Amino acid sequence: MSRAKAEQRGRVAEWAAMLFLTCKGYRILGHRLRTPYGEIDLAAWKNGVLVIIEVKARNTYDAGAYAVTPMSQQRIVRAAQTLAGRWRLTAAPIRFDLVVIGSGLLPRHERGAWFDERRVG
Repeated sequence: MSRAKAEQRGRVAEWAAMLFLTCKGYRILGHRLRTPYGEIDLAAWKNGVLVIIEVKARNTYDAGAYAVTPMSQQRIVRAAQTLAGRWRLTAAPIRFDLVVIGSGLLPRHERGAWFDERRVG
């Protein structure tokens, strides 16, 4: 798949994830959020928790889950902490979720897909 096509597929997946999560009661705070550590796909708020969502467009759930490597998890954790500081939400718990689009009829949402050992949310 060409880079441009993959980029477009990723953007469509992010919009589908936003719609899906909104229907589940999440308040989307932003998408494609840039930080010095990299980009956050989606940030949302639900029940007093800052939820950072990594979105993957893959044919299977496992392919999406394996695409989020331990190194990318660390990068996302640092980026999330930067966002929490920017938004004055440093006291709020942070949870890291994964949404895989394309692995079934509906998106697959994995709550707490990984944890920041220093701060479990």
